[in-house]
Formats: sequence, C-alpha cells, structure tokens
Amino acid sequence: MMSVLLLAVASMLCTAAALIMRGGAQAKLRARVRSAGALPVTTAPSVAHPNIRTVQRSQSPFLQRVLRLVAYNPDNPAAHSIPWPLVLLAGILVGLLGYSRASSYFGPMIGAAGGLASAFLTIRNLFIWQSRRYTGALFQQLPDALGVISRGVRAGLPMTEALRSVAREMPSPTREAFGRIVGEIAIGRSADTALWALYERTRLAEYAFFSVMIGLQAQTGGSLTGSLDTLADMVRKRVAMRSRARALAAEARMSAIILGVLPFIAALGLSFLQPGYLDIFMNTSKGHSMLMTALTFLGMGILAIRWLIRKNTSE
Repeated sequence: MMSVLLLAVASMLCTAAALIMRGGAQAKLRARVRSAGALPVTTAPSVAHPNIRTVQRSQSPFLQRVLRLVAYNPDNPAAHSIPWPLVLLAGILVGLLGYSRASSYFGPMIGAAGGLASAFLTIRNLFIWQSRRYTGALFQQLPDALGVISRGVRAGLPMTEALRSVAREMPSPTREAFGRIVGEIAIGRSADTALWALYERTRLAEYAFFSVMIGLQAQTGGSLTGSLDTLADMVRKRVAMRSRARALAAEARMSAIILGVLPFIAALGLSFLQPGYLDIFMNTSKGHSMLMTALTFLGMGILAIRWLIRKNTSE
C-alpha cells in the first residue's frame, strides 16, 4: 500500500513537471519565432485600448491553472534564479518526508494527502520567493532607470535610445528586463505596449503607470521629461516608504528570530546541565510525536509572524 501511494505521489509531481516544462518550451519557441520576425505582434483593438494593452496568448486553460497554482511564469524565466528541476526535486523530497511522517501518525491515506500538500506548498513557496526577490530588485532600481530615461530624453535622445541606454547601464535585473523591451520595440512593438508586457510579467504597478504615461503622451502630446520626472519622484517616494516600513518592522522580525531560536538554545543548555534529560524525545515513539508536534506549531507560529510582517510592509 505504501509503495502504491509513493508511486502516485511521484507520478502526480512528474505530471506537474511535464506541464511546467511544456509551458516553458512553448514560451521559448514563441520568443524565438517572434525574434526571427516570422509572426506578427498581436495587439488589442485600437478602439478599446490603443497601443497600451496586448491580447493574452492562447494557452491550455488547464495548463494556465497549474502554472498559476505553483506560481510559475514561463514567460518570465529571469524571475526564477533556481532551475525548476531543482525546485521540483526539493518538492518531491519534502513530499516524501511529509508522507513518511504523516503516515506513521495518521495512516497512509492522510499521509498521502499530507505528502502532496507539503510538496505543493514547497514548490509554490520557492517560486513565490524567487519572484518576490526579482520584483523587489526591479522596484528598487526603477527610480534610477527612470532618471536615466529622463536625462536621455532631456538631452535630445528618442525614447527608444533612452530605453536602450537603461539596458546598457543599469544592473541586473533591470538591464535584462529593458533589454527585452528594446528587442520587442525593434521587431515592431510600440514602447508603451512593450512596457505593458513587462508589467504583465512582473505585476509591478509602477510599470503600468509608466506604460500608460508613454501611451497617453504619444497620443496627446505634452512634456515627456516633466511627466518622467513626476513619475520618478513618485516611485522614489514609494521606494523610500517601503524601506521605512521594513525598517520599522525590523524589531518584529528580530523578535520572530529570537522566538524561533530560543527553544533550541534552551534544549542545548538543558542537555549540558543535565545530560540525558531530553533522551525521551529521541528514543521513544511518544517523544518523537511530541517533538514533531512542537516543531510543527513552532513553524506555524513563525510563518504567521512572517505573514503579518509582510502584510503590513507590502504595498
């Protein structure tokens, strides 16, 4: 029975891996074909949203749901610094560990559910962690990128050259993001459409503001440098506000670290002061159950504190 459940867990994870691989391969193939100029760029009708939004590419609804559930975006590989096979392997290992522990306490059926849940949560959290690191770096570098664009436009450069200067001078990941924008403009996309595509990949509202501003300025005219300076100042204030919120939350973060480490320090001190006092947790099945329960509640408490800190410091 246990081998059948393990086989079922492994097969479901391999199916998810195949779907992720298929999505990534299709995205790479579309990018290569578009770069060769074989496919026209599809834009939204000019009556509804001229030169600002793009039509979503057609994908399997089931594949979209699976990729959305695991928080993996095949159209933005730069956001995933860890290769997805390693993430999948980590999920499989955690799932097998969760299955073995849960099945020993609650039986094979609940153990299989626990293994699947732990594997899914591990894969999803790893992808979310990578995406947040990527978007956080883009958000921190955006005021400098807007400053480079504003200075270039003020010096007389066209918008395309100003964007190309960002792709040359800014550090990663902004350099790669704007390099992709420049490439899309080179094959026929407008600047606001390429920027809106970047917003759809990253979900940073500042890039949506930038895209809409470029689109409106192209249609209505006006001072582009003034609009860029205003947007750069607004984004700089938002970055400073987020940094201040994180600084104010440093005390709560340190408290969470101390609360998480304190039980282990106390156990280490007890093992030195009275050897053998904690052997019940290591040598008996009841002690194993108590230890696993304590570690589970400790992990849930740390995750709850982390969620509260992130909720109060996010945009």
